[in-house]
Amino acid sequence: MSTRKDNTKSIHKYFMKLAFNQASKILGNTGENPAVGCVIVKKNNVISLGHTNYSGRPHAEYKALSDKKLSYNDTVLYSTLEPCSHYGKTQPCTSIIKRKNVKTVIFSQLDPDIRSYDRAKKYLNSKKIKTFYNVCNKDGKSFYKDYFIKKNTNKIFITSKLATSKDYFITNKYNKYITNMYSRGRVHLLRSNHDSILTTSKTVLSDNPILNCRIPGLEKYSPSRFILDKKLSIKISAKIFNNNKFKKTYVFYNVDNSNKLRKLKSLKIIPIKINLKNNLMDFNEIIHQIKRLGYSRLFVEAGIKFNNFLLKNNYIDEFYHFYSNIYFKKNGFFSAKLLINKINRSMKNKRKIKTNLFNDNLIKYFVK
Repeated sequence: MSTRKDNTKSIHKYFMKLAFNQASKILGNTGENPAVGCVIVKKNNVISLGHTNYSGRPHAEYKALSDKKLSYNDTVLYSTLEPCSHYGKTQPCTSIIKRKNVKTVIFSQLDPDIRSYDRAKKYLNSKKIKTFYNVCNKDGKSFYKDYFIKKNTNKIFITSKLATSKDYFITNKYNKYITNMYSRGRVHLLRSNHDSILTTSKTVLSDNPILNCRIPGLEKYSPSRFILDKKLSIKISAKIFNNNKFKKTYVFYNVDNSNKLRKLKSLKIIPIKINLKNNLMDFNEIIHQIKRLGYSRLFVEAGIKFNNFLLKNNYIDEFYHFYSNIYFKKNGFFSAKLLINKINRSMKNKRKIKTNLFNDNLIKYFVK
């Protein structure tokens, strides 16, 4: 008997992981709605797949159940998140599930949205549709950490990254790039999985970056850009001000400069004045502004000093350390060794994942 139960659990986990693979394709690009993946199974065969559409609609369940050539009678629906059960701009997914004669619904996490929380099971059971949840619960909690933060707190989910040589330097006098093309490609993918990206004036003045996603086919998933420029010191000619094809660009500032503000606005850059706290722009106010604008997944690309500030004040949720197999030694500048050591200490008894990137390495830290 236990063997049969174990086999059933394994089957459920397998199909739920397929659903999470679907959800990951659209992570960070669903607007106000969460990224959801859905898999429809009949006689242990997948007959349909779906994920939340770009900008949030239609929902994953609707897309997976929309093929008019298929019969969904007696199927099992796997969804990464509790199907919605309220009327909004569209009818609830639970109504579509009922209309399509789905036999069983299995999902990973209850939706923290008060309009849906713990309602799908009650509705579906009343329609004689079997419903189970908490499948791949650990995966679900990790995947929806940003969504839970968004719904349950006044914060946002913050990811940061840093690239170093093997001996922890972030630059040298010979190489433009520290890491290889595979690491840089992974950074572009990370950008595409966040709805917003934040950098500092120091980074812009030093590197003149664009901070968009340049993976073919994913360009439209470039995040909106936020720049900390307290004194409005970045030149109008900076690349980041002149590449606004896909998303908006915002500048947080404190020192008024009417001429510079007028020029920024002419380039469709949106300036936002921030109050000072300990002679720095108040970062809690910055987070509030980013959240007010509808963003919830923030990717930080900045230097050692700003990352130290974020880590010290417990703002970082995930940290990515890319490092090459090369020692810079006496040619290296700006050591991040103390920062990485701090992150490792904060990671005691917590999770991290190491990935090989063809002579580069990546360590992903789950900081909080």
